[in-house]
Amino acid sequence: MTTTIAPAPVPARAARTASPYRLSFAHVVHSEWIKFTSLRSTWWSIGLVAVVSIGLSLLMAWAFASFEGEMPPMSIAESNAQAVQVIVFSTVLTQLLAVILGTITVTGEYSTGMIRSTLTAAPGRTAPLFAKALVVAVTMFVTSAVVFAIAAAVSGPLLPTGALDLSHADSSLMPLLGAALYLALIAAAGVGIGFIIRNGPGALAVGIGLVFVAPILVLFFPRLDSFEWIHDAAGYLPSNAGQSLFMGSPMTGDALDTVPALLTLAAWTIAAIVGGLAVLKTRDA
Repeated sequence: MTTTIAPAPVPARAARTASPYRLSFAHVVHSEWIKFTSLRSTWWSIGLVAVVSIGLSLLMAWAFASFEGEMPPMSIAESNAQAVQVIVFSTVLTQLLAVILGTITVTGEYSTGMIRSTLTAAPGRTAPLFAKALVVAVTMFVTSAVVFAIAAAVSGPLLPTGALDLSHADSSLMPLLGAALYLALIAAAGVGIGFIIRNGPGALAVGIGLVFVAPILVLFFPRLDSFEWIHDAAGYLPSNAGQSLFMGSPMTGDALDTVPALLTLAAWTIAAIVGGLAVLKTRDA
């Protein structure tokens, strides 16, 4: 006699409950913010930006003060232009710190291998790049705006023509916002360069060469008809476009109007980020 054993009933699957945690772009931005602010190099860079900016503004204001009584009367626009020049004078150097801050945010992860964890958590790869660029750019913009405000407050009393007259925003507030925006865009471009090069020294060399060395090289070409195209093109270099935006005259090349200067800076930043995204999508970490 045989006994038929019925198969054990399969337990019903427990109903899946939707997890409240999803990898949204806001979460990626938050994680990048934590990584960015937990690095000592971030605070050292921001501290250097503040010290250099305020120190150079005081030094230049003191130089102008030594000529008090010898300067001709100025209009409000002219005196504001002088005050803005004093406040943003340090951008010649702080632009280097901005692009360095952007590149090391990326190359630091490649050097430690943390980029693998980042891309494992966000396998789409697009979100980490844009999140890094956003965090660095916003931090640089806010930091620059605060530093410019402090520099304006401490250097204004030293200037023979007085402090900024904020009632004329076109010649006072807008150039300062333009300078802060320039530094933010340069820092975001540094993130793209970091993803393209992936190597710290190499990315720094490209970033510094683009924003600092390239405009200086133009000085080696005289203003002759055969070299005029070089000076025309030099106006569209990132640093020259930025100086056209907030100082009205670049180091080299021809000055650009406000809209072309903004479009030029945006084009450089977009090109760097798109290039970084292309490399990130096509190469392994």
